[in-house]
Amino acid sequence: MSWVTIIWSMIASACLTLAGIHVLIWCGNRTAWANLLFSLTAVAAAAFAFCELSMMRAQTPEAFGAAMRWAQVPVWLWTVSLVGFVRIYLRAGRPWLAWAACGLRTFALLPNFLVGQNLNYLEITALRPLPFLGESVAVAEGLRNPWMLVAQLGVVLLLAFVADASVAAWRRGERRKALMVGGAITFFVVAALGQTVLVFWGSVQSPFTFSLFYLGLAAAMGYELSIEVLRAAQLARQLQLSERRMDLASDAAGLGSWVWDIVRDQIWATARARSLLGFSESESLNLARFMSALHPDDRDAVRHAIESSLDADRDYEVEFRVQLPDGRTRWIAARGQAERDAKGKPVLMRGVVLDSSARHRSELELQQLQGQLAHADRVSMMGQLASALAHELNQPLGAILRNAEAAELFLQHDPPDLDELRAILVDIRKDDQRAGDVIERLRAMLKRRSIEPRVLAVGDLLRTVAALTRSDAVARHVQFEFEAVPGLPAVMGDRVHLQQVLLNLVLNAMDAVEGAPAGQLKVAVRARRNDEGVVEVAVRDAGHGIPPEKLGLVFEPFFTTKANGMGIGLAVSRTIVEAHGGRIWAENNADRGATFRFTLPVAKDATAP
Repeated sequence: MSWVTIIWSMIASACLTLAGIHVLIWCGNRTAWANLLFSLTAVAAAAFAFCELSMMRAQTPEAFGAAMRWAQVPVWLWTVSLVGFVRIYLRAGRPWLAWAACGLRTFALLPNFLVGQNLNYLEITALRPLPFLGESVAVAEGLRNPWMLVAQLGVVLLLAFVADASVAAWRRGERRKALMVGGAITFFVVAALGQTVLVFWGSVQSPFTFSLFYLGLAAAMGYELSIEVLRAAQLARQLQLSERRMDLASDAAGLGSWVWDIVRDQIWATARARSLLGFSESESLNLARFMSALHPDDRDAVRHAIESSLDADRDYEVEFRVQLPDGRTRWIAARGQAERDAKGKPVLMRGVVLDSSARHRSELELQQLQGQLAHADRVSMMGQLASALAHELNQPLGAILRNAEAAELFLQHDPPDLDELRAILVDIRKDDQRAGDVIERLRAMLKRRSIEPRVLAVGDLLRTVAALTRSDAVARHVQFEFEAVPGLPAVMGDRVHLQQVLLNLVLNAMDAVEGAPAGQLKVAVRARRNDEGVVEVAVRDAGHGIPPEKLGLVFEPFFTTKANGMGIGLAVSRTIVEAHGGRIWAENNADRGATFRFTLPVAKDATAP
């Protein structure tokens, strides 16, 4: 039985087994490059063990020289893969040292195949038998090749690179890695190099046994990589537990999780997310399938939200409706964030979905209640204006009656005065139109309706409110000023609701100056474009102003400073203005009285006449 054959065959088998294990690890995780490089060193060691065995079993100098020549190829592969392993695993080492070590070892292949029989011998003159492990093995004698110094210098550079990387890892705090990997490589490479030099120069009577030293090195490197694999397995178990906890928490909160693989266009979703979106648990999902489940009116908004998140690196946040298989429609609130690769290209998007149907129903009910409240406020304001408007209606109606009586008298003449009758009919028509305008304004204000934004000229708004309040102002002896800056841009708004806001502020201003001296019975309404680029409407009075401690409360529901007030008007006004995208506030004037201001956004591509 040949122990040499058995031992070196076992060494080669062990190396190939290690290589196979770590190649499988790399196949399961293509980012585990350290495992792939370690497997390459193991393959190189197995090939070198075969070459060593061939040298020990050689019968002629030519066979020994050929085995030694081809042994330089796995040594080259071992050196290059070991340098890459250290660079990746320790995340350290000067690149120029790595390139120098690999470059010299690569360059050494040229004299190995071109000068002499191999890199070590120019010529092998004889083989000398040597007893080893109870049998005789071959050892070469011959003329040494001076080019072997290139390979030895490459080994020195390799040791320098490993030492530099180990020191950097040690300083970084990764001391175990530095000792296990860097220390093991340094020790076994130095030992193998020393044994090779001593054998080559005849100081030690032994065959080349680099493979034996590699086993010790492989044990240290394999142990370190096995710890990493064990840690990865432990981390995977911890992640599974965390995912279970997150799933329980998400289910309790009604959340569904999803992940979109942008590169492969595949969507993974939890059972909760699939249920919310109306997908079955076994259905394959991608972006096109997801978009097909959305309400047609919401697809553009969702597509725009996705593009904004990917292009501008913003959070993905949108609400949309999905059409369920049973025909129902469900509101979904979705939020996510994109993950990018090293080049900044989005590769994944993770997020959650939540059923927001109940909130939308509540908002709809709230809007309905606000609309009813606004309608009640308009009716209340019309009640305040009732007497003045009745007086304004009496004037045209009385004129119509007098003209009708006069026409009746003219008809009794023989012949009737047709010219007078025509003039009377013209007057009746004008008075009828005047009365109709008053009634139409009342009807529009009293009509219950939701907000319907239109392009609106602010000047028309001021003139309408001036017409509605003219009679009341005359009755109260209040001087009114309505002014709109010429060329004021149009705004987007609902005419009736904005009339309600302005009418409410004007009536409050008239109430504020009530009882003041005749010279102070003034209310001014002005519209202009402010520095922020929006249209600002201001209602200024010369009353007593608002107590400073109550200035921040005037827009709160049911807060009022009037003895008979309900505290609804200003709260409704704030709701209407904010629904238009503006804001409303109050401030005391420097001299006396207060000013209420509200802003409205300018309509795009529209200018008031």
